[in-house]
Amino acid sequence: MLLFSILIYTACEDHVHFPKVKQYPADVAVAWINLQQKLTLKTPGYGPGVTGRAFAYVGLSLYESVVPGMPGYRSMVNVLGGPSITPPADCNHFYWPASANAAMADMIRNLFVTTSAANKVTIDSLESAFNTQFAPYGDAQILQASAAFGKTVAATLFQWSKTDGGHEGYLPQPPLYTPNPLPGKWVPTPPALAPAAFPTAGNNRTFVAGLTAMTQPAYTLPAYSPDPGSGFYNMVNEVYTISLSLTPTDINTVKRWGDIPGNYNGTAHFTNIATQLIVSKNLKLDEAALVYAKHGIALNDAIISVFKTKYVYELVRPITYIRNIMMYATWNTVIPTPPHPEFSSAHSVIGKASSVVLEGFFGKKCAFTDHTMEALYGARSYPNLAAYAVEGGWSRVLAGIHYKPSVDIGLSQGKKVGDLVNNLPFKIGSQHD
Repeated sequence: MLLFSILIYTACEDHVHFPKVKQYPADVAVAWINLQQKLTLKTPGYGPGVTGRAFAYVGLSLYESVVPGMPGYRSMVNVLGGPSITPPADCNHFYWPASANAAMADMIRNLFVTTSAANKVTIDSLESAFNTQFAPYGDAQILQASAAFGKTVAATLFQWSKTDGGHEGYLPQPPLYTPNPLPGKWVPTPPALAPAAFPTAGNNRTFVAGLTAMTQPAYTLPAYSPDPGSGFYNMVNEVYTISLSLTPTDINTVKRWGDIPGNYNGTAHFTNIATQLIVSKNLKLDEAALVYAKHGIALNDAIISVFKTKYVYELVRPITYIRNIMMYATWNTVIPTPPHPEFSSAHSVIGKASSVVLEGFFGKKCAFTDHTMEALYGARSYPNLAAYAVEGGWSRVLAGIHYKPSVDIGLSQGKKVGDLVNNLPFKIGSQHD
């Protein structure tokens, strides 16, 4: 099957009438991801997990819609365990931006079916605007065939997505988890006292086969104890002590990375970093397709990995211990504690997976300025890509919602995820062939 796919894509390289994908700008990809960013802010139910999964499928739709025009690269859906996508025999005639436009528009429609009527009009308008822009560059039949292939890609991937365990995760979820009554286990946290979020997410299908098991960390935190002076007590006390001397800069860092109303959630923030790099480095459409596909896969699989960890260990959050064991009954976090167990830190796992994948494209020494939260908290410059993952993780300690070891171990867990995604054989002739 893999050889068959390679032969098909090689056949599309002959007698090309339009330029290859690498000769087109990335504007169509960037515009759709930017719109998707806005939809995550405006559509109920799009928390970090649902958002990360959506970026994965939209990014993969983009890649699959143009890969026949990317010599040396293969379709990945079948490699990832999904259905085969066979391009038409005349794919050498395609106008690839039109294929990308149709694929991303349809996939976003499918994933944001519950968004507002006004948002749906915005989706239609963006697709139409690009179609109008493309009109002078090819005959109507070629543009229509190009778009038809993109729509086929989106439809195929969306049907496959329904079987991964995360379909319609934006809908209200029934209570599926009963807190463990043993000491040291997670219980709902103030102020909302919300039930556990996504307790079965760790069982969802990853894009990288076997990734969840391969990335689970060893539990090396101190054994639970309420006793002053114990290792566990000292670990919690570190969080409490830090909270007593937070600076304005610390508070700014917490809120910059906080999943709070009006703010990008973590997976949206990490994706916006990818977009800023794509734009600043002036990547072409083929490169943007690779970045968005691999980065989205990393977000999705990191989410699954960390939620598996959380509900295996069910560890108590700092606010519960500080209030109930240390008896600081009015102590509070800077931002609300997310409604799921402590270990490991989701921000750390997901952020590190994100940075590792982006390092694979832009290099470990890539310095950049993040403008995602500029309007709220100012722009933030980083000396390299690893730095934003570290800061995102540390922000959760400053916020009072994670222990430092949960962050440190989470960063290691996220690196494993990122490395596995970087090793996926997108390129023909890779070591995996």
